[in-house]
Amino acid sequence: MQNDITENEFNTYLDLIGDGRTSLEKWEIELQDKIGGLDDVSLIVFNANPFTLGHRYLVEIAAKRSRNVLVLVIQGRPESGGKGNHETSGISFDFKDRLSMTQRCLSDMANVTVLPSGPYVISRDDYPGTFLSERLGKVPAHAVLDSKVICHICTALGIKKVFAGDEPRDEMSEIHLNALRTECASHQIVLKVAERKRLGEKYISSSMVRQDMADGRTDEIRLIVPEAVLEYL
Repeated sequence: MQNDITENEFNTYLDLIGDGRTSLEKWEIELQDKIGGLDDVSLIVFNANPFTLGHRYLVEIAAKRSRNVLVLVIQGRPESGGKGNHETSGISFDFKDRLSMTQRCLSDMANVTVLPSGPYVISRDDYPGTFLSERLGKVPAHAVLDSKVICHICTALGIKKVFAGDEPRDEMSEIHLNALRTECASHQIVLKVAERKRLGEKYISSSMVRQDMADGRTDEIRLIVPEAVLEYL
């Protein structure tokens, strides 16, 4: 995928989802203040809708390969949680709960900092539907623009590594990873992609939890989420 979006188009996108580039740069300064003087920082971004053992697995990988890890939980609109690609459960968790679950589930890892993503790293639910979608398609457009935001934040914070989970059979996941791979390469940022944690033959995912909730499969949920999430549910 070619990330062929102009600076003017990127600036327009930042205006559509927030208050523009200046506001993004102010947010980056706030993030920098919150992580202080940490060095060798890797970035992970996810919805955690809800947090699973798969999220924990990815953070553990990053924490072993970096001195510090910054986890950004996608904020978006208060009601947006990031639905699954083929979601039918209708279940989602608001940002406050997703952030709290993530912080609790990672509180034992001293080199991991969990913060809100701010208004500029957004889920597909929050993408301004028609912007560039006629030229690129809605999913590729969001993938490219989101990857540009992530790399803009990394550059501002001096982050040189991004970790992401892959689900090879998920086409949308591959579109987003390919866009991020291209953008990271253009900014001299290393993208580390790990295959997602499995339960048997299935990849553990938030959508699996939501579907199990909808179907009342409590025993299955216990196998794929941390204790803190079970208590919340």
